[in-house]
Amino acid sequence: MKTIQAYIVIMIATLFAGCATMPPKELTDARAAYKLASEGQVGQLVPAEVHKAHEALAAAEQSFQKEPTSYKTKDLAYIAQRKAELAIALGDMAADKASKDAANADFEKKQTELLKQGKQDLSASEKKTAETLAAMAADKANREKSDVDQQRRQAELDKQGKQDLSASEKRTADALAELAKLAAVKEEARGVVVTLSGSVLFRSGESKLMSSAKAKLTQVANALLAVRAHNLIVEGHTDSRGSESYNQDLSQRRAEEVRTYLVKRGYPADRIQASGKGKGSPIADNASPEGRANNRRVEIVIERELQKSSP
Repeated sequence: MKTIQAYIVIMIATLFAGCATMPPKELTDARAAYKLASEGQVGQLVPAEVHKAHEALAAAEQSFQKEPTSYKTKDLAYIAQRKAELAIALGDMAADKASKDAANADFEKKQTELLKQGKQDLSASEKKTAETLAAMAADKANREKSDVDQQRRQAELDKQGKQDLSASEKRTADALAELAKLAAVKEEARGVVVTLSGSVLFRSGESKLMSSAKAKLTQVANALLAVRAHNLIVEGHTDSRGSESYNQDLSQRRAEEVRTYLVKRGYPADRIQASGKGKGSPIADNASPEGRANNRRVEIVIERELQKSSP
């Protein structure tokens, strides 16, 4: 009952806070899935899973109130829907198990009754035994059918999980192929590093993006959106000219400028960090103009570890 009341509170708050904006389909589906999970015996059999689905839906509702059209809202709503569907599946499995346990208890009780009756009347006991064996065979067949159904449902869940993972891996591969067309891409221990020339993005000594750079950075942002479940680190680098403090500040401002632009293009803000490296990590000799140009760069690091969403 408390779970249903909490769901009603969320729905009322959403109606008052965001009535001017229609919720995305992902959020509508998540609400419907949670409503189904919170009703009936699922909440009694697997209350912890229903609670996780409730918290996930609450997070999606809060995101919808703040950013109704953001990818973050849709992602959180998708997570909430999946957790509600998982709660329903686990509830069905728990119900099946409870049914099997009750059938086993009933089977043992019948055996005890048969032994007692057999001592009283052998002939009647034999007859009852035959009838009970038939019932036992039916019970066994039912239990075996239940096991097959449970295994089938688990296989379907496993198949869906593999399909989701395969789709995610394909999106990542496609995104990296697209990025390779736009900038230098290389594999490192920390992840995939996309290197953008600083001269393409900024004028000398400035941290404001040039107008001509925004078109290319938009293409980069569109490719990165396909891997938005990954954390990003935007690193700014400079050449050796100028003081260390000047270059540190310039590289930090440039990294923040690129980060801000990626967020405006839809990448989740909580998954991007900006880090100024100054002149401390050169990749070429600063003695030549070409080397200094190579050192003036912005690197976008796509970390290997996927960010785990809180339940």
